[in-house]
Amino acid sequence: MGKSKVVIPIRNIDQSLRLLQDNLLTDGSINFDNVSLDSLLEQLPIDKPITKLSHPEVRYEVTDHCNASCIMCPRDEHEHGRAHGIMDQGKYEKSIDEIVRLGAKNIVLTGFGEPMLDKKLELKIAYAKKKGLFTYIISNGSVLNSKRAKKILEAGLDEIRISFYGMGSDTYNTVMQGLDFETTKNGLLKFIKLRDEQNFKTKIQISYLTLPENEKDEKYFREFWEPLVDAIEIWRPHNFGDGRDYRDRVETKTTCGRPETGPLQIQWDGEVIPCCYDYNNKIVLGNAFEQPVLEILNEKKYRLLRYAHKAGLFNLFPYCDQCDQLLPHSDALVYSNRHNLPAEEAVKLSNTDLYNLAEGSEINKENLNNKYKSKV
Repeated sequence: MGKSKVVIPIRNIDQSLRLLQDNLLTDGSINFDNVSLDSLLEQLPIDKPITKLSHPEVRYEVTDHCNASCIMCPRDEHEHGRAHGIMDQGKYEKSIDEIVRLGAKNIVLTGFGEPMLDKKLELKIAYAKKKGLFTYIISNGSVLNSKRAKKILEAGLDEIRISFYGMGSDTYNTVMQGLDFETTKNGLLKFIKLRDEQNFKTKIQISYLTLPENEKDEKYFREFWEPLVDAIEIWRPHNFGDGRDYRDRVETKTTCGRPETGPLQIQWDGEVIPCCYDYNNKIVLGNAFEQPVLEILNEKKYRLLRYAHKAGLFNLFPYCDQCDQLLPHSDALVYSNRHNLPAEEAVKLSNTDLYNLAEGSEINKENLNNKYKSKV
């Protein structure tokens, strides 16, 4: 079935004016067909004000730049989709101070980009560690040369997940276009060796997406990498919001849980969005560099998003309405040695801190497999 495209609103007003709730509510991301904004807002339940983060993880998109054009990733849709850049160090540090006060325990320094293209990534890791946070990045591993690898490890990075989608130049270079199989593999092997020889505590996991272009390598991927790292996972691809068409969109929908219990998602310029699938910031909820986080979480637009998901009124937010995360997808997980949960439960988890988004709870450590648990 063809994908339903969602038009990006034209953002031609002053930044400070954009952050006014009236403007965020009428920026084109909410569907007001047959209903007025006032009547929608009247339906909002009177909840207790949010005073702390419900999910102990916060995700920072340190940059949206990337040195690859992977075939499953909608970089083509992103090129002219929003402004590009690298997160300001000072604004990041101020934000870290704030989210620690609100109960954050973990941060992910990755969004829609390759985090190691941020030359201050090590400083961001070190500052978060100084504040007592668990730090995690998702990387394609292509720039893990010896010098950079040591800096990342010395900064105190707790966990890294490497996306590695092929076990030969024919498959890897086809899927992860712009990168080189031998260069990345050799750099990663040296990184693992450095970690082990110098007894750094950084946990390493490697992730695989099985696609028609690389499915023949799936077995070899597991045989090669599983003995070398702390965890591996093999998944089937998702649609990345409106970016691709790997999964059908016609099913009975239920909330993904992210508006209520998902991690706070802060983009490189401070914009807050519902989740990482909104790669072009089509649902902007505020700006964490310009407003207090609690103000954003308690404002009308975020409340309306949570209500729409709770009530099953997904059509109020067209970008959410067409997302495959609202649909059953237990077949998405092919293999994991991080935990012993069945696929039906595993797909409810955040792919970073394994937080149960459906129930709003942390994973029981007893469900973690021993090798992975040893570094938790």
